[in-house]
Amino acid sequence: MRLTLTGIAFALAIVAPSHAQDVWDDAGGIETEWTGEAALVLTPDGDEPAMFLVEGGFSANYVFQNGVEAGFRGSAGVQYDHPGRAGFSGVYGPGQPVPGPSGAYSGLARGPASEEIGARGSIETAYIYVEGGYGEARAGLDQGAAARFFEGAPVLMRHASLANPALDPTGLALARTNHDLTGPALKLSYSTPRILGLRAGASFTLEADRRGLDRDPERSLGGAPGPRIENATELAVNLSRRLPRSGVRLRAAAGWSTADVSFAAPGVYDTVETWSAGGSAEFSSFAFGASWLGSDNGFAGGGGDYSALSVGARLTLGKVDAGLEYAHAEDEGVSAESEAWGLTFARNINDSLRIAGGWQTLDTTYTRNPAPLPLRIGDKTDGIVIEITLFR
Repeated sequence: MRLTLTGIAFALAIVAPSHAQDVWDDAGGIETEWTGEAALVLTPDGDEPAMFLVEGGFSANYVFQNGVEAGFRGSAGVQYDHPGRAGFSGVYGPGQPVPGPSGAYSGLARGPASEEIGARGSIETAYIYVEGGYGEARAGLDQGAAARFFEGAPVLMRHASLANPALDPTGLALARTNHDLTGPALKLSYSTPRILGLRAGASFTLEADRRGLDRDPERSLGGAPGPRIENATELAVNLSRRLPRSGVRLRAAAGWSTADVSFAAPGVYDTVETWSAGGSAEFSSFAFGASWLGSDNGFAGGGGDYSALSVGARLTLGKVDAGLEYAHAEDEGVSAESEAWGLTFARNINDSLRIAGGWQTLDTTYTRNPAPLPLRIGDKTDGIVIEITLFR
């Protein structure tokens, strides 16, 4: 708890007194920008009653006379997540005597015991870019095209949602639809210009060898080393368009990725292939959307597929937003299936402070458990979740 309170105080000290800024360096014509965000998640009935994150970003760019923009973007953060599920990956479900291999996409495994990981820090992005009439090229530490182009349901919990959570109070979140296969590893990316709202992108990662705050392709779980993800290729398309007459904003995305997966023992993995799709429609005071992902998790011969679905809606009532969220996921590799529901209310207090609170229910079933456990057991949790976010 002392570590948690120290992190919260640090977050408030950094973010609260500052505001977004753009600064022009008159001598060089370079534009710079600093951003920051801190969040505190409180769950009185959760495994971890308090969690936090602090994130900051910096960018610098120069625009040439021909309109081409070149620059640098970087971000880093500190996060205290669920000790056994830091970065989503981890040992999932009841323990078993012998550790099993983890899914190449899901990052989940069965093993004798879960890890106990404290607060962690990471450089999440650090890349150079060039953008002009022919699109944008990036090189450096960055997310892949499939994760960057992701679209899905509107959620009111920015960090503790039922799908793709950065902070997981219960340690039971199973739905991950944001198609982040390679994390913040070194990669090359290209994106086309946006034409009539449509944009396409591609990324190549030689080796997914960096541990990020919300994606860790390098972790060893339950005493078993994780698979190595190499030569990853990602393709994605994104649509963002406002209908001129109605003013409705439509967003959609689809992604595909594949990579070689290797392991200390031969024959366990082959190649991992993942597909995803999602979209949303936003009206003046109502929005709804969904996202889906399916992956073979890289296991040779099949049998370890992973799939996830997230659906949500948001209704604005004056200054208050009300949201309903549903998530379903199944991971054959860990023999687990989960359904989750959430009802949330949120309000922006001012330009820098947002408070959200609601009720979340997660119902998980585990099958094919080793003796002496029953062949089928369940784990259900529900309770209040409160999220306080400071940003600039």
